[in-house]
Amino acid sequence: MRSSLTPTARRGRRPRRGFTLVELMVALMVFAVGALAMVATSANVMTLITASKNRSLAAAVAAARFELMRSQSCTAHTSSSATARGITESWTVVKLAKADDVTVNVSFVANRRTQTRIYRSFITC
Repeated sequence: MRSSLTPTARRGRRPRRGFTLVELMVALMVFAVGALAMVATSANVMTLITASKNRSLAAAVAAARFELMRSQSCTAHTSSSATARGITESWTVVKLAKADDVTVNVSFVANRRTQTRIYRSFITC
């Protein structure tokens, strides 16, 4: 009858199982590099999300200014400025024959820098 043991097992040695210490250290280093890359990427994504939120809020402030001016008569349109929710807006009105040329400058902080966006619209009289 034949034995089902391998020649190595018959001689008293066990076949190698598991991982060596070097293999575990290499795997740990690869995992650590990947984890650090994910942390750095997530911090960058959070910065971009915050900047995008501020740009969106700035556009909403400018749109609200245009809507407010559209609801007023043309004689009430004047240049001025205001600050709300950390966003500074200034608007200038240029009187034309049948409309007013309104330019809104919106300044806000994004990515640790002050950024300015310019929005322009014509409001018919």
